[in-house]
Amino acid sequence: MRLRQIEVFYAIMSTGSLRRAAEVLHVSQPAASKVLRYAEQSLGFALFERTGGRLVPTREARIMLPHVNTIFGKISDLKRLTENLRYARDGHAINIGCVPSLGLSLVPRVIQKYHAAHPGNELTIDTLHGTEIVSRILNHELDLGIVFGSYEKQGLTACHIADIPLVMIDQKNTKSPMALEDIDPARYIGLSENDPTACLLDMAWEEAGLAAVPGVRVRTHYMAAELVRLGGGCAIVDGLTALHHPGLPKPLLLKPSLGMACTVLFRADYALSRISQDILGLLKEEIKEDLAALPEN
Repeated sequence: MRLRQIEVFYAIMSTGSLRRAAEVLHVSQPAASKVLRYAEQSLGFALFERTGGRLVPTREARIMLPHVNTIFGKISDLKRLTENLRYARDGHAINIGCVPSLGLSLVPRVIQKYHAAHPGNELTIDTLHGTEIVSRILNHELDLGIVFGSYEKQGLTACHIADIPLVMIDQKNTKSPMALEDIDPARYIGLSENDPTACLLDMAWEEAGLAAVPGVRVRTHYMAAELVRLGGGCAIVDGLTALHHPGLPKPLLLKPSLGMACTVLFRADYALSRISQDILGLLKEEIKEDLAALPEN
């Protein structure tokens, strides 16, 4: 099948009629019908049965549809890619993705400082989960990604910025450092199993010979911190969230200490632009200030 024939087939399957398919494709109905007829002739089987003026997909058409959906998904990706290449490569714009915890205070401060010094440049910031950030960088939708953990993936460069300590936050406890075995499992609020911090904590629990099965799991450190603020239990979060989330008790260090890498991701086949380099420098400065404000013992 030629691409135009696939387009007509896909449009009919999507809209349910030849007339609406022709409208979507901005062609006349006879023209769409002619393309469909040629497609069926080249395939050697019918794609639709004509019943009472309606086109009903054949068994063969339904079998083909998932593969055609994949093709149009790739075409959509290609279209988005070319738009990004056209509009986002002029050196005066940058698209940044960061995980929610870093979007609470750190990244906004960095952006504010950069924008104050360079008001003519365009900055776009998205708050996303780590896997989404990786996908968007590889698809040229983001220039930089700021994440927790290290994402080893072909086509990506990972730049380690700092190690962020994990801390305990608990309205009912002031003991510091806090050993894992002293945490009340009935009150423990856990993180989603897909979170890199959760993976690190699971290994720490296992090494300590303990098992923690949280009654509540959340996808972000921010949500865990808010539940603690509301008296919903205790949680282990990154130190930056504990530092800047309003209304939290003083963060407690862990024993043994645990930390999570803060990493900047970008495409391996592009040199960092001047904007990216400047933002990277500001990011290091702001993290250094935050880490100095965290308790040392």
